[in-house]
Amino acid sequence: MHVDGAEVFAPDAGSPSGTSGNLQASREPVQSPEADGEGTEEAVPQPKGRVHFVGAANVQTKYFVDALSAELPTALHGSLEEALSLVALAGETRQLLLVDLTHISFDRFVHGLGNVRPVDSMPVALFNVPRDRPWISDSVFHGIRGLFYEDDEYALVVRGVHALLGGAVWIGRETLLAAAMRSGRVGGGGSRRTEAGDLSRREREILALVCVGASNQEIADKLFISTNTVKTHIYKIYKKINVPNRMQAALWGAKNL
Repeated sequence: MHVDGAEVFAPDAGSPSGTSGNLQASREPVQSPEADGEGTEEAVPQPKGRVHFVGAANVQTKYFVDALSAELPTALHGSLEEALSLVALAGETRQLLLVDLTHISFDRFVHGLGNVRPVDSMPVALFNVPRDRPWISDSVFHGIRGLFYEDDEYALVVRGVHALLGGAVWIGRETLLAAAMRSGRVGGGGSRRTEAGDLSRREREILALVCVGASNQEIADKLFISTNTVKTHIYKIYKKINVPNRMQAALWGAKNL
C-alpha cells in the first residue's frame, strides 16, 4: 500500500469475521450500546477523538501518521509509557491507543500495560499484527478492542480507527470464537448455563448482528426498530447471558449462536 507515494504497512484487522468472504459484514464496527448508534458510513458524521500511535520514528511510520493525521489528530510516541501518560492526561472524549507490533512485541506490550485497564474512552488496538500467532485470540482478554493485520489496506485501517473511536470492536468473528472457546469467562456465571434458546427470537437476531459487527443504527435499520429499542434489547441480552459489555456479548454469541 502507498500513502503520498511512500509505501507503508497497513495491517490487516483480519476481517472482523476472519477472512471468509461470507462474513464480510463483520468488518463493520461493533458499537457500544451507550453510544448513539453512530456508524462509519459516509452519511453519518465521523466520531471525534485522537489517536496515540506507538511506533518507531522511521520514514514509513511518519508517512502513515501524517496520512492518518489528515483524518484525525494523531500523535506519534516512541514508547508505550509516554503514550499512556499522555492518554491519561488528555481531555478528549475518546482516544485510541494504537500500538505497532513491529516496534513493541506483544509480550512487552502486555507487560507495559501493567495495571492500566483500558476503558471505553480509551480503546486499545494492535497494528501490524502477524497472522496465525497463537496469542491473537488471547489478546481479547488483555483489553484489546481492535486488531489490524500486516496486510490490511490503508483504507480499511482508517475505517477501523474511526469505528474504534465510535465505540466499536474491530476484531474478527473467528478470533472472537477462538477466544470464547479458550476461556471459561464467557457466559455462564450462574447455577445454570445460559443457552441461546433462553433468548427471544428478536434478541437472537440482534446478538447475531452484533457478532458480525453491525452498529446500533445498522441493527435498527435492518430490523425496522429505533436505536433506543436496540439498546434496550442489548441490555436485556447482557443480563440474560451474564456479560458486562458488548465485547463479551460478541464472544458469547460467537460460541453459542
